[in-house]
Amino acid sequence: MKVKVYADNVALRRGGSTRGPGNIIKRIGSGEYEALYQCTGQAVSEGGYSNYWWVKIVAGGDQGWVSAVLITGGNDNQPITGVDPRPTVFA
Repeated sequence: MKVKVYADNVALRRGGSTRGPGNIIKRIGSGEYEALYQCTGQAVSEGGYSNYWWVKIVAGGDQGWVSAVLITGGNDNQPITGVDPRPTVFA
């Protein structure tokens, strides 16, 4: 399933947390990306919204995690509809 990241300069991360600069794989732009699955992690707030779900995506050959708060169509602290939820394991 494709999901739309609505912001630019979004960190593609190794896990579901914003902690640590070593957690960032690279930065990605807004656009559609293939979503593999999602699980819960650190809560992130952006523009008055909050979500603790993280979505593993494929971006330019790399796989990594993006907070669901940066994906179009989500609701506060809810998974992204249509993306397979899994137990929390960041690998």
